[in-house]
Amino acid sequence: MREKNNDWLPGFDKKFAELTHNMVKDLEKCLQCGKCTAQCPAAKLSSYNPRELIRDLRFGNVEKVISSKELWLCFFCSGCYAACPRDINFPFAVAMLRYAALAHGYGWEEVQKIKDPYAQDYYETGLSVNVEERNPTVRKEIARHSNTDGRIVTIRKKIGLSGKRVVSEKALSEIRFISDATGMTDLFKEIEKKKGKEKRWNYGSPAELVKIKRGPNQKFIDIEEEPEEKESTDAPTRTDR
Repeated sequence: MREKNNDWLPGFDKKFAELTHNMVKDLEKCLQCGKCTAQCPAAKLSSYNPRELIRDLRFGNVEKVISSKELWLCFFCSGCYAACPRDINFPFAVAMLRYAALAHGYGWEEVQKIKDPYAQDYYETGLSVNVEERNPTVRKEIARHSNTDGRIVTIRKKIGLSGKRVVSEKALSEIRFISDATGMTDLFKEIEKKKGKEKRWNYGSPAELVKIKRGPNQKFIDIEEEPEEKESTDAPTRTDR
């Protein structure tokens, strides 16, 4: 997608404030120093760039941001917030922009990815995280540090807890009541039916967008450990006579 003159909307304060219900503040304080992008894990592995998003929002190109693929690459580690010399809470801005994107029809496929298993499991079991680590490399590291097989069930039993965390019926009933009363239960049903509009913009080339290469042992390719040089055990041979 190429930008057009009419994509740039005049009146940043009014347009952006209306879009985010006046809940996002301080973006105008951005110095464009780049500290947010420099420490951002998503920026390292993709074309996501917090500084570029803020720049476009400040210039008024709201449509570009909410229709971008990059808006959905932040995973709220809040490193940008911690590094920002102007104390801009950019993760919160991203959350509000995602709501705005959904209201304009963008990004529903991203929400569908987290409905199952996370949101649905929370409603049914009261647990918001997987009870087992599914990454074999991470499980191997857990096993090494805990002297177990790396399974959460085993570790809980080792420290005197029940194998699986049990959420009481009282707590479950409260979770479901809150879900029903706030409309989250109905939203679960609606999410499956939603068809989002195709995102119109990405800041990098399609090849750069979340292209993560991994090595044979599931480590990122650019931080792969160098193979250790094996010491030769062969006896030196004499070449002089």
